[in-house]
Amino acid sequence: MKSAKIVSPRRIEVTEENIPAVGNDMVLVRLQKAALCGSDLPYFSNSFNPASYPFPAGYPGHECMGVVEESKNGLYAPGDRVMYYPPRLDAYKEYHVADPGRLQKLPADGDTNILLMTQLLGAVSHCVFRLDSPYDKNVVVVGLGPVGLLFVSLIKNLSPRCVIAVDPLEYRLDAARRMGADQVINPSNTDPLKAIRDITSGGMADIVIDAYGQQSSVINTCFEFARHNGQVAFFGICLEEAPRLNFNEFFRKELRMVASVGPDLSIDYPFALSMIERGAIDVSPLITHVMPFGDIQRAFDRAVNREDGVIKIVLEF
Repeated sequence: MKSAKIVSPRRIEVTEENIPAVGNDMVLVRLQKAALCGSDLPYFSNSFNPASYPFPAGYPGHECMGVVEESKNGLYAPGDRVMYYPPRLDAYKEYHVADPGRLQKLPADGDTNILLMTQLLGAVSHCVFRLDSPYDKNVVVVGLGPVGLLFVSLIKNLSPRCVIAVDPLEYRLDAARRMGADQVINPSNTDPLKAIRDITSGGMADIVIDAYGQQSSVINTCFEFARHNGQVAFFGICLEEAPRLNFNEFFRKELRMVASVGPDLSIDYPFALSMIERGAIDVSPLITHVMPFGDIQRAFDRAVNREDGVIKIVLEF
C-alpha cells in the first residue's frame, strides 16, 4: 500500500508498505481521498529536533474517506463508503484497520470530494454548538482558510445580523463572499478595527472567531474586535506554547473565551453530513486542487507557499 512520511523539514517520501491484518470487530478501509488540513502544514514546514525524523508513516493526516474492504464488525460491510477519523492522525496511508466507532457511513452516491468535507465541517460545527446563539448578532471570522470559510457559511445559516470576514488574501475574501459573508476586510489595505467599528455602528462584534491561530498577535487582535462582554472563540491552533496574551484587554472588556478542538463523532459528523446532503452548506468553493497521492510533496509545497489560489487540496489514492 502507498504510505507517506515526513522525513525532514519540507520533505515527504512516498513508500510501499504491507496491508495490515484485520483484528476482531475491526474494519479494513481502503482510502480513496485524503485532504490536507491547515494544522498539518507546520509539521511539514517547521524545523523540529533532527531526532524527531522521520515522523510516523501517515502523520499528521486526519481528513480522509474510503471504502470498506473487509469487515469483522456487523455495522459495516465490504463496499460501504465511510469517512474515517484516525486516532493516530496517520491518514496519509492507503489502508487502515479502523475501530468502527471512528467511522461515519457516507452515501453510496455523490461527489467524494464534497463528502470528504464532512470531517472538517463536523469539527467547525462542534465549535459553533459551543457558542452563544449568533442570531441577530455581529460575528467576525478571522482567517479564511477552509476552516474560516466553513464558519462563515455555518454562521450564515443561523440568521446573524452580519458576518464579517477578515483575511489578507483577496482570493479568499472572494470565496468568503460566495459562502455568505456580508462584509469582507483585507487588513493589508484597511484598518480592520476601524472597519468593524464602522460596520457595527460602534458596537463591535458580539462574537469573534479566530480560525487562524498560530500567533498570539492574532489572538490579541480578536480581543480588540470584540465588544464589551463579547465572546471570543479559538479554533486555530496557536503554535506558541505560552502565548503572550493582552490580559488587560480581555479583563477590562469582561470577555468570555471559548476553545474548541476536534469534533464529537456521534453528533457533529452526522449533523455536518446532513448539512452537506441537504445543500444547506455548499463546500465546493473550498476545494481548489485535486492531486494524485504520489504528488503529496508538491501538494504540501503548494499549500505552504499559498500558490495558485490554493484553499483546500484533496489527494487521490
